[in-house]
Amino acid sequence: MKKQIVMFPIWGVLLFSTVLFADAGISGGTWGIVGGAFISGVLLTFTPCVLPMVPIISSIVAGQGKDVTRTKAVMLSLSYVLGTAVTYAVMGALAGATGEQLQSYFQNVWAIGAMSLVFVLMALSMFGLFTIQLPSFIQSKLGASSQGIKGGNFGMVFVLGLISALILGACVSPVLISFLSVAITTSDATLGALTMFFLALGMGVPLMIFGFGAGYLVPKAGMWMDKVKYFFGALLLAVAIEIFSSLELVNPLILWGVYLVIIAVYLGATDGLGTESTHWQRFEKAVGTVLLIWGAILLIGVGFGERNFTQPLPKTTITLNGESKTALSGAMPFEEIANLTAYEIKKRQAMDEGKILILFFHTDTCPVCKHLRDTTFKDAKVQEILKEKYVAVSVNISDKSNKKTEELKEMFGIFGPPGFVFIDAQGKEMEDAQFYGYQEPEEFFDTLDLLAE
Repeated sequence: MKKQIVMFPIWGVLLFSTVLFADAGISGGTWGIVGGAFISGVLLTFTPCVLPMVPIISSIVAGQGKDVTRTKAVMLSLSYVLGTAVTYAVMGALAGATGEQLQSYFQNVWAIGAMSLVFVLMALSMFGLFTIQLPSFIQSKLGASSQGIKGGNFGMVFVLGLISALILGACVSPVLISFLSVAITTSDATLGALTMFFLALGMGVPLMIFGFGAGYLVPKAGMWMDKVKYFFGALLLAVAIEIFSSLELVNPLILWGVYLVIIAVYLGATDGLGTESTHWQRFEKAVGTVLLIWGAILLIGVGFGERNFTQPLPKTTITLNGESKTALSGAMPFEEIANLTAYEIKKRQAMDEGKILILFFHTDTCPVCKHLRDTTFKDAKVQEILKEKYVAVSVNISDKSNKKTEELKEMFGIFGPPGFVFIDAQGKEMEDAQFYGYQEPEEFFDTLDLLAE
């Protein structure tokens, strides 16, 4: 019975993918798209939308403690990866049929807040405060008594993968768009499902390697086992903070600052070292001291209104070739519009001034959008060229029920955030210039400069 329960999600996914293959007919073109999606998935592992899954996998495996085996570590990782793959397949089918993102419906305060709470609870269980497990009446039905996420229930890990993919993969990358564009333009839901399913499997290969490594690193006995579990628990708290920060309900530097200070204290940053201290104890104190200083800097940055983890203190001015320029500015170069009427007004303004109209489509919870706002859009050269040669506006597409912003999104065929649309000085859309994803300040400046020529 137990073995059947463990294999259920695996066989279910295999059956699901088999049906998709049968419907698709597996043409040569489909094989090429599927193969390219799988390879791209492997390369996309270390992107902001996937990287948070690494500590999740590692923590799940490490939570097994002395009971973990290499086989069990791989099976737990596989259960999680298959969960994400199913979600991505459904998202791909929806995109192929309607041009929409399934994930976009889950980017709200309640869903993200609940997911953040799940990771906090998982982290606390890693610290040994309690054990996360299914209710007894469900355990008895499943025949998996005393097993939960920490106890190694494969079905629960599979479900966690399903949910994680909805919350953690909110942004749209150019690679994803390039593969889904075929499904979207042909309205082929099956092709979209296949593409996203194998994209997720590709991203899952490195995740499974990390999961196997976590199982290998967990000692079989002794206090080292607890220390490794504490380490992964701290990583889970970091994931929870990263997810919750996307809501922008509080300044993220407050959360990160407190987090680093607490870790620093537990590493012994405020404790004295005796003459018989080991090299490892000295190393822990050194790391803790660095984290304590950085956490304090983050909390100081809160007082200045800063929100950037890597640049928590305000920039002043820099001098280049005798000219003083502001390195970073708090002013955003985009003016928010919310309907077609406002768009038409801005388009007419751009035409009258002989400038290009740029539209930036974003959401409140898109991590790449946030990164653009914190870096690229605050660059002095970018702000200067936007002011001189562009009329810059932004459209917030967070609210799916807002028909006015949805009209703007549908007008330009925007699949998800962050997306950029350009309208030339004659009022015509520059379709070849439309792009998605993040660009560094220099790259974005070059793009704007080239289009303005």
